[in-house]
Amino acid sequence: MERDILNFNNGLNVDGAVDALSAGNNGDIAKQLFADAESAEFLVPYKDKTTELCVLNMQEKGRMIPAFSSYAAFEKSPLPKDRAFIMPFSKIDEIVKKSCGKIAGIVINPHGKSLIFKHSEGSEAPGGEQKAREIKFMKPGSVPETITASLSGFFKASGNVYKAYLLWAQKDGDIAPHLFLIVDFDGKREEFFPKIAEVIRPYLKSGDGVEMAKANLKLLSAAEKLVKPFYEK
Repeated sequence: MERDILNFNNGLNVDGAVDALSAGNNGDIAKQLFADAESAEFLVPYKDKTTELCVLNMQEKGRMIPAFSSYAAFEKSPLPKDRAFIMPFSKIDEIVKKSCGKIAGIVINPHGKSLIFKHSEGSEAPGGEQKAREIKFMKPGSVPETITASLSGFFKASGNVYKAYLLWAQKDGDIAPHLFLIVDFDGKREEFFPKIAEVIRPYLKSGDGVEMAKANLKLLSAAEKLVKPFYEK
């Protein structure tokens, strides 16, 4: 086993997302983790002395490929530790698709607080409740300059932000769109986003909301089709 496997951690707060889903709050945090997971890498074990990925039979969920967000999460598993590799989510998902239904999906951190990605069915929390909703991005009709100016000053002072975009977003079932902030930065979302919220809060009217997301390839692609970044390092 290569040395970097022992130190592997993709930075996703899986436990926090599962706790949020179970409590019925902070759903946006969990949904963002689903999006981030799709552009992340995971630690995937192979069957001993073979080239086949390990597969878990999860009863009513079906056969799942186990993927771990960190070596610490992998250590909790009884699966063999002799052969494990770092693999992008897209590659694991491709294996699921090519199985022609023999594999139902991917389970992240199966021996702890786990998240399940079932092929063509979105993402699920433990218990099977569907959580993923379609989201539509739009070019905003207007963006308060007080918000973009304050955020630009904050991002410049922070020194760890590369780009930032403001869009409108509307999810299935939402009556109206809301502001959606995409930030491309180095660091942990749970540490940086509360600071961003403090910058924005004085400029929001009662009932207004801003959803925040750490940039991934999918979000950046969606944003760049609609708007230019209001901040760029």
